[in-house]
Amino acid sequence: MTFSALQATNLDELRPEVKDIIRGAIDMHVHAAPDPYTERRTDSRELVVSAIEAGMGGLVLKSHDYATQPIAWALDTEFDGIDVYGSVALDWGVGGLNPDAVAVSLAIGATVIWMPTFDSAAYRDRGGNFFSKGAGIPILNDAGELLPECHDILDEIASHDAVLASGHISPQETLVLLRIARERGIRSVITHASFGIPVEVQQELAGLGVYIEHCGLAAFRNDDGESVRSIAEQIKAVGVEQIIASTDLGQINNPSPPLGMGMWIECLLEVGFDADQVHQMVCKNPENLIGI
Repeated sequence: MTFSALQATNLDELRPEVKDIIRGAIDMHVHAAPDPYTERRTDSRELVVSAIEAGMGGLVLKSHDYATQPIAWALDTEFDGIDVYGSVALDWGVGGLNPDAVAVSLAIGATVIWMPTFDSAAYRDRGGNFFSKGAGIPILNDAGELLPECHDILDEIASHDAVLASGHISPQETLVLLRIARERGIRSVITHASFGIPVEVQQELAGLGVYIEHCGLAAFRNDDGESVRSIAEQIKAVGVEQIIASTDLGQINNPSPPLGMGMWIECLLEVGFDADQVHQMVCKNPENLIGI
């Protein structure tokens, strides 16, 4: 069954309650131009304008290749009524597991630090090789211990009270990293957990206070809604108290992130979550993760 929400071309075509739920929503995971390697749906400024029109409360700008905090700072300064957050993903574009790049981004106000994504060793092992510039980046040594530079990165995140996102690392790397992060009191989130993180890993880490992100991007797979139903089962197995529903949108062939967020909200309503539960996943939990 294909979800009716996925046929919408604007928010007015979705259920009336979607507009109430999206008001104040924070999308923890969006992509926009400029992008060095691929075309994006909108540029960052257009994205912020459309998010304001949708009534959203915030966006975290993500690039796989450069730190977004300067763009986020400029847009957050320009526009009232929305918070724009910057981040950095530790791929080869910033030198990989580079504590100096983390320190610089955090010093100018970045909110989220992503572990390696497209350049992670785990992502390469799964066949991903998007515009890669070097060997896949692991975060553990041969003994399964966190690499020293990762400890340095955690030091920087902890000292700035920022957010750690797991990126595209393996389930085992995710367990080791986020157990240590939570021991240190670092606010943490598993990145789009439905893309390869087993439910039992999600459950264990949620029990430690880690948030579990599920992205609306999965709804736009050509699988008759199977991805949405699978995510719904994972959310139910973990509990909405630790779930963040974001989009990971910005691709040229998908809806803009604000419309996509509305469509994702309606999909979650269609699979049986009530309005309060969806509001928690798109508003309250992101606020708690960011530290608002």
